[in-house]
Amino acid sequence: MAAIRTLLIYIFYYIAFLLPRNKKLWLYSSLNGKFIDNSKYFFLFAQEHCKDVRHVWISDSEDTIKFLRQKGFEAYHLDSTKAKKLSLRAGAFIYSSHITSICNAAFAGGAFRFNLWHGIPLKKIEYDIRKGPLRYLYNPAGFREWWKRFCTSPDLIRRNDAVLTTSQELIEIFSSAFKLPPSKIFIGQYPRLMPFSWNKQQLQQHIEQLENPAMLDAISQFKNFSSVIIYMPTWRDDNPAFINEAIPDFKMLDETCRQKNILFVLKLHVNTVFNSDISGYKNILLLNNNLDMYPLLPFSTTLLTDYSSIFFDYAVLNRRIIFYPFDLAQYQSKSRELYFDFATITKGETVAYTFDELLETIAGDDSKPVEAPGYKKFVNEGFDYDAEINFVRHKLGFKEND
Repeated sequence: MAAIRTLLIYIFYYIAFLLPRNKKLWLYSSLNGKFIDNSKYFFLFAQEHCKDVRHVWISDSEDTIKFLRQKGFEAYHLDSTKAKKLSLRAGAFIYSSHITSICNAAFAGGAFRFNLWHGIPLKKIEYDIRKGPLRYLYNPAGFREWWKRFCTSPDLIRRNDAVLTTSQELIEIFSSAFKLPPSKIFIGQYPRLMPFSWNKQQLQQHIEQLENPAMLDAISQFKNFSSVIIYMPTWRDDNPAFINEAIPDFKMLDETCRQKNILFVLKLHVNTVFNSDISGYKNILLLNNNLDMYPLLPFSTTLLTDYSSIFFDYAVLNRRIIFYPFDLAQYQSKSRELYFDFATITKGETVAYTFDELLETIAGDDSKPVEAPGYKKFVNEGFDYDAEINFVRHKLGFKEND
């Protein structure tokens, strides 16, 4: 039955190429039904700079749809008849992961699919994944795995017409990861970095109008401390409940931070499992997973991370970054391989390999290293988002006077 369903998806996908597409109708979505990441900021920017186009957000979250409608935006549920009709008419789909966040892949035939993705990869992504539990989706070993993928997650849902990256140096990686020719890799700036270019007044206005009220509460707490370290580790394919391994003694961490008047902020990936109660610690704050971190990061002083792409983004702020790859060997063998040698890519930044080293780093000198980090060549410090809008318009056949 599942195989028949997949066959029907492919058949309808090619039939959809015969349907007329409206180049002035663009559909957007992001990860896990939330209003976050690159597609969120592209959507907001396009509202103001591309007013001749109808911009519609699609989500499987009723809360997200309600929120956006209250703010005056057009939004529909992924499973609604309205969203399905729009999917068959839209000229462009703009998303941050996969097309299925907007529609069934069968409805995408003939539309321009622009994947903004969600980060410069340190860990291997998409078709470059050759280890861990996600491998069979991209590189199945034998007919049984191929058949499983065909029936449950066909290649069609991972098909894109263009993908956004930030540097010429990354074209080869993205071309390989998404199975696209280099000509279909567009170089620009990630829209989610937009808040990094705003002044305090613009940030405050955006947060008050469009962010969770919990963000203002967090900023208010930040002001009580000399430094704010935000810990943003990536998730583990094979070990989602890894936090207690990374931080085996929250009491000791809290005491170390108290001595330096540091607030240690924990922001976990949505796929990370963490059920410990740490609300009793005065110098440790666990953030709501639903918060969009990009308007909040400018209020921090230091980023603590591991293999997450967040450090490429944070580098634009030119602030201290601490790497904490406590499980480097295990991560590379059981979750994901890395595109770069870890020691080389992090050269010039502070690296702590154990919990004791992390505590020493936190308690020590908090100055930023002078040496330029090894990853700097991948970082785009510009903020030209008009180029990305014009790229989509060009692909849809807009004329200069349109």
